[in-house]
Amino acid sequence: MTTVAIVQARMTSTRLPGKVMEDLGGKPLVAWTLEAARRAETIDAVWLATSDGSSDDALAAWAEGAGWPLFRGSEQDVLGRYMGAGEAAGADVVVRLTADCPFLAPEVIDAVVRRLLDSGADYASNTTERRYPDGLDAEAFTRAALERAHAEAKEPFLREHVTPYIHGLRRDRLPWGNFTVAALDARGPDFSHLRFTVDEPGDLAFARAVVAELGTSFGWMDVVALLTRKPDLMRLNAGHGANEGALRQLTEMTGRRFDRSNQLFARALDSIPLASQTFSKSHQQWVRGVTPLFIERGKGARIWDVDGNSYIDYVLGLLPIILGYGDPDVDTAIREQLDKGIVFPLATTLEADLAERLIRLIPSAEMVRFGKNGSDATSAAVRLARAHTGRDRVLLAGYHGWHDWYIGTTTRDLGVPAAVKALSGTFPFNDADALERALTADPDGVAAVVLEPSGATPPAPGFLERIRELTQRFGVILVFDEIVTGFRVGLGGAQARYGVTPDLSAFGKAMGNGMPISAVVGRRDIMRGMEDIFFSGTFGGEALSLAASIATIDKLEREDVPARLSRLGTRLRDTFNTVAAETGLGDVVAMTGEGWWPRVAWKSAPVEQKLLISLFRQEVVAHGLLMGASFNLCLAHDSHLVERESEKALRGALAALRDHLDAHDPAARLRGEMFQPTFSVR
Repeated sequence: MTTVAIVQARMTSTRLPGKVMEDLGGKPLVAWTLEAARRAETIDAVWLATSDGSSDDALAAWAEGAGWPLFRGSEQDVLGRYMGAGEAAGADVVVRLTADCPFLAPEVIDAVVRRLLDSGADYASNTTERRYPDGLDAEAFTRAALERAHAEAKEPFLREHVTPYIHGLRRDRLPWGNFTVAALDARGPDFSHLRFTVDEPGDLAFARAVVAELGTSFGWMDVVALLTRKPDLMRLNAGHGANEGALRQLTEMTGRRFDRSNQLFARALDSIPLASQTFSKSHQQWVRGVTPLFIERGKGARIWDVDGNSYIDYVLGLLPIILGYGDPDVDTAIREQLDKGIVFPLATTLEADLAERLIRLIPSAEMVRFGKNGSDATSAAVRLARAHTGRDRVLLAGYHGWHDWYIGTTTRDLGVPAAVKALSGTFPFNDADALERALTADPDGVAAVVLEPSGATPPAPGFLERIRELTQRFGVILVFDEIVTGFRVGLGGAQARYGVTPDLSAFGKAMGNGMPISAVVGRRDIMRGMEDIFFSGTFGGEALSLAASIATIDKLEREDVPARLSRLGTRLRDTFNTVAAETGLGDVVAMTGEGWWPRVAWKSAPVEQKLLISLFRQEVVAHGLLMGASFNLCLAHDSHLVERESEKALRGALAALRDHLDAHDPAARLRGEMFQPTFSVR
């Protein structure tokens, strides 16, 4: 059996013309891939396949002069070029490589070839389930598979990109030959976020910087180690994803284009880490390449991205929007206050107007102080608790913001001192026994217990009551983090619904319908501590947000919004589950949780869960919904038209997901980069 590596190359690259002959460490870029293939143990011969156009004459002349076997064929029909090269080389197995992968490793090529031979499949690769950096791509397939693909594949995309007809890429939109496919084992460390390919000027600068550091003899893990030591090197080619050219063509087939979004992403990444101010609003949460990354405007329950695509939005900026985008009552209040002023040297009457409303609605509220975001409010509550008790430690159950006292308990703890981490502990939600053990072990050291009283999982019967009893017994301040539950579970928060009153509470998100405002409320004797501790900021009494919050809360109360959203959420949850059952996904996914916040629950994972979630998010976006892990609801969603459109979109999205999961290789159906979870706490 003869295994031949065929390296495709051309001089007319769209994004970096002539790249294959660019100098890298004293030799042309293409030579790096050819030499890596020659070092692979499983490869019997290495051929270069280029076009028969005059633009590639110089490349062909170099190859002949360097002694590399050469085949020339059509520039656009690359599948035909591979067929001709395979025949000329007498190949039984063909390994497809590209000349823009200078750091390709022989051991990766060997692993792919051995996977093909051991599995008896028609095709194997390390690209359908990625864990290697982009630029270490290798595909192996039998001569018989190549011959059949050459005979049957007709579409220009299939001819240009060689293997989609074999591995089933975009089977929902392009023909597939129903070949058997084997993926390289994707277990182990995931390096797929790294980019070693050379497709843009920045990629070439990156490759040259690596060679300047490591010389011309190194392995791909040496590059990883270098980037660990010198992460700034990654800035040289940041902002590009795997196989962008092919992804761009596929995106055009979906009916939604994201050209401006992708251009803005590359621009933003140069000046903004992650190209976003928030992990959960960044590209990591979506299938980059076929989903929007930048929003231009919103109205009601809909948003429009910078490319003009519209969506029914079930993310709502991570829940601050509770009435809808551009709510007329809130916007009028903002405009009227804007005419009067935004920030003043003294307090305004708006502060007392809003504080009195909160005191009337929230059981724990005897006094109020305002902040700008949820982390302000939860951190103020912790500082108050420490000051009031004279103790330092806090015990937590939930997500509580970005400050050190909380984030040090998560996997995102980089930069948090060990001494600070030692002051925080966690216990599982709905496990009062665990809290009792923790308090018993440190009866005089815990200042506060901070928890979300409800969320993805409602409190078990008696849990909140038991927590209240334990904190009172041990002299600990009980803090309810109602940043999410506030004004959604009810106007008085979860504490009003469940009849358990904490000592302090944090509210935010929905209280301003998108304006930046939060509040810490609580017992008068504890809140008086605000006169001594330092919780003070220039924008604490910013008037536009106060006016917006007053208008929002008045409308929530006037129109009974929390109850309406709960009924709506129950209907949407039931619709989702009906559609899931009808599309054969009832055993895979369900919408769970209470009506105020229905959430996606993956019941079983026929594929890696990260891939499953990525395929789901890809398809809901393709069908006109911006949706993550939940139905985040606002009053503008409470419309027959919006519900009907949402059901139609869910039917299309879940049917597509079912089709992807039925494919021989579901990973090949992903049209962009897999989403990356920040961390899970709910």
